[in-house]
Amino acid sequence: MGTISVTHPFTFILFGASGHLAQIKLYPALYVLALKSRLPKDYAIIGFSRSAMTDEEFRALVEGAVREHMLEVTEPALEEFLTHVHYHQGQYDDVTDFKKLNERVTTIEKGFRSQELGVSTVRLAYFSVPPTVFGDISHNLCEGNVHDGTIPFRCIVEKPVGHDLKSFEAIKKQLLGCFQEEEIYLLDHYLGKEAVRNMYYLRYANPVLERIFKNTLIHHVEVTAMEEKGLEGRAGYFEAAGTLRDMFQSHLLMMASLLTMRLGTEGELHASRADALKQFYLPPVTKMDDIVLQAQYDGYQDEDGIQKGSRTNTYACLKLMTRMSKWEGVPFYLRSGKKLAKKETRISIQFQEPRAVGEGSAPNRLDIILQGEAGMRMHMQTKVGGTEPAFRPLVMVDPLVCVGDCLPEHSLLMLEAIHGKRQWYLDFNEVQTAWRLMDPIQGHLDAPETPLYSYVPGSIGPREAEEWIQKDTLTWLS
Repeated sequence: MGTISVTHPFTFILFGASGHLAQIKLYPALYVLALKSRLPKDYAIIGFSRSAMTDEEFRALVEGAVREHMLEVTEPALEEFLTHVHYHQGQYDDVTDFKKLNERVTTIEKGFRSQELGVSTVRLAYFSVPPTVFGDISHNLCEGNVHDGTIPFRCIVEKPVGHDLKSFEAIKKQLLGCFQEEEIYLLDHYLGKEAVRNMYYLRYANPVLERIFKNTLIHHVEVTAMEEKGLEGRAGYFEAAGTLRDMFQSHLLMMASLLTMRLGTEGELHASRADALKQFYLPPVTKMDDIVLQAQYDGYQDEDGIQKGSRTNTYACLKLMTRMSKWEGVPFYLRSGKKLAKKETRISIQFQEPRAVGEGSAPNRLDIILQGEAGMRMHMQTKVGGTEPAFRPLVMVDPLVCVGDCLPEHSLLMLEAIHGKRQWYLDFNEVQTAWRLMDPIQGHLDAPETPLYSYVPGSIGPREAEEWIQKDTLTWLS
């Protein structure tokens, strides 16, 4: 998509304004939009949380977050940005606090000069809070008239939406108790990454890829997301979620669906992604341990906020199959973990074994590296000198560096929400399908008799994960 900027006024209400996500991602993302002149003259950012703060104290918090998480700041841009920042203290379950919030928002919006020209203001509510309070916030946004149906409204909800299928259905009901479905934006920040979106556009713009992406040529696919870091202050969230809910339920499944979905127009993205998700299934096995494995890094239980004896996984690998006709019979191996040797997000497509043409020959492979040293690598081989055919690797590499209108993922997604563009947000159907697939796997991992292996921080993961994939006569691709 081309460059877009916001011309109409908006009010952005952030619930969980003093939280971790807001400080490391959201305030820097909003600042970037201001820095790049993407925001209108009239807008307001209103933080809402239970903490007692004045506007000045909150602006200092926002300023500190921007300075800490940006490599550099432009002082005039930051100073102007902070003039749009306000704070409102309140309880999520107190409708009176929301009525006061509406009065505050209305007063601020009356000062928007573009209101005099009859330009409609858009209101956005961003839920950067635990799912347990989604219901209270949704109900009180309507009861307190912050959302009264007369002003265009967007409700942005961070993943994971719920803890399992049952809690997802409850949250869906709560959200729909206040908002229309088209007003709800379910955010997976991976879908704001240009490299991840490029999975779709590489296929769309390069028919040669579509011709080789089929089961007669492909042996297997790996979807990998390695992280060097640990909990980074998110012990409370991660201890309740674990790696499967945190990474697989949305991020890795969405990457796999972008690879296998049927191509169409942008208006068909939700339906095509949901259909691709519905086609994934667990291979029939005699025991679940053959298709899923979990581990925890040494020292996890010594982290602040983690209880001794915790069985939360920090690493997992999973085998899936798909019924999509072009990919039927191709196994998909998904893996993700924290405190590993490097940070990399990658899709590796290994093609069928080559003919036995000589020493050194190896299968062709295409790596699409989405995070880390982003790029594409095509692994081939070329002959070395001599009478008898022998081969050495020939690796064709090109970086997938964003060129043009490049924004951080949260900046891009918030900009699109203000504009009412939902195609790179999830919808309820996609999230529901993902939970249906993940629930039985999570249930198996939660069982006390299911093994929880260990691994050394800074390694490639548990030794048992190597043995696990070797059962399929494979080794993990590096």
